[in-house]
Amino acid sequence: MGELRQQVEEFLGKTAITLEKPVTVGQILLLIGVVAVSFFIAGFLRRWFRRLFNRLRMQENIQNRLLAILFLIVIIIGIGVGFNVADIRTGLFGRVFTYPLADLFQPSQKPTESPTGISSFFQTLLGRKPAVVDDGARRLTLASLFYGFAIIFGMYVLSKYAQWILQRQVLQAFQIQRHTRFIILRFFHFTIIIFGVLISLRTIGVSFTSLAIIFGGLSIGIGFGLQNVVSNLISGLILIFERPIKIGDLVEIMDVNIFGRVTSINLRSTVIMALDEKEIIVPNSQLITEPVHNLTHYNQRFRIHVLVGVSYGSDVQIVKKALIEAAHAHPEVIKEPTPEMENVTAPFVRFTNFGESSLDFELLAWIPDSFMRFDVASDLHFMIWEKFKEYNITIPFPQRDVHFYSEER
Repeated sequence: MGELRQQVEEFLGKTAITLEKPVTVGQILLLIGVVAVSFFIAGFLRRWFRRLFNRLRMQENIQNRLLAILFLIVIIIGIGVGFNVADIRTGLFGRVFTYPLADLFQPSQKPTESPTGISSFFQTLLGRKPAVVDDGARRLTLASLFYGFAIIFGMYVLSKYAQWILQRQVLQAFQIQRHTRFIILRFFHFTIIIFGVLISLRTIGVSFTSLAIIFGGLSIGIGFGLQNVVSNLISGLILIFERPIKIGDLVEIMDVNIFGRVTSINLRSTVIMALDEKEIIVPNSQLITEPVHNLTHYNQRFRIHVLVGVSYGSDVQIVKKALIEAAHAHPEVIKEPTPEMENVTAPFVRFTNFGESSLDFELLAWIPDSFMRFDVASDLHFMIWEKFKEYNITIPFPQRDVHFYSEER
């Protein structure tokens, strides 16, 4: 037993490869074990976050992207932990990830003169450490960038989960309106993300003074090159605070023939769900500068106008009776308005015009849900056609008399 143990120890202590220093078989096996555990953890987290995202009702494509990013983060962290646990120095690979990126562009350190004239970057990659003056500042490296990205990803997932908890446990209990809940959750999300970005920048060692100088220099370029983006952002704030359009409103944009229900108002664009269940993304500036018909700004009701023409030989009272009966026969039409329904009337008929070929009438009827206006109007057309056949009312069509004259020669 002792000899077997000694043989195993000798096998594990054999040098398998030499990087910065010799790497033994035991270190490689330990690295493989840690990486295997990280794959197991990544798979478990992937399944857990999949259930969480389904509970949060996130879109399938967003779920897949977030899960892919999560898998990569866990695997990269697991590989890094494996190298540290196994005490394996990767040499060139490790130095690339820990080299200060700022020294490539604006070196704040003054390296000593190299007798060979090699720059500090290549000296570091070759394993030589140039003499520098350490000012105590945190260095920006590829590793710190990865950690900063992981922090932002974690804050994004935390924001989604916190929004779900806040909506279910707090906002619904207070019976807050849907649009108000949307505004609260949206600003809560932005606050968490901005807080995560600040922590990430602090982690990677970015100076906020430097950021202010950079953004000050870019302000002129942003003003000229991103005018549309800035206009949409300001329009998004107007839509959120002034509330001409709210979540759930039924809107119609006249100039571009867009009709649907508002499902989301973001800083740059607004999402409208059309009748055929297709999402239309509209820039916020278009909703501010162009005419928009909000059918549900104050209530959900809508008034349907049905135009119809009958022949000149028809009895106009019978026509009126047929149109009123068709309106009252439809279950969605409001027959007897209540005092709470301001400006709502029972169905009635207008005699609008003596046309060239017909007597023109208009049926006006209110329905409780404006989203059903097309379906109800179609049903009324069918019902009016049946009523006209019942009362022998004729719908005329334009007639022209054509006279032929023989040409005299």
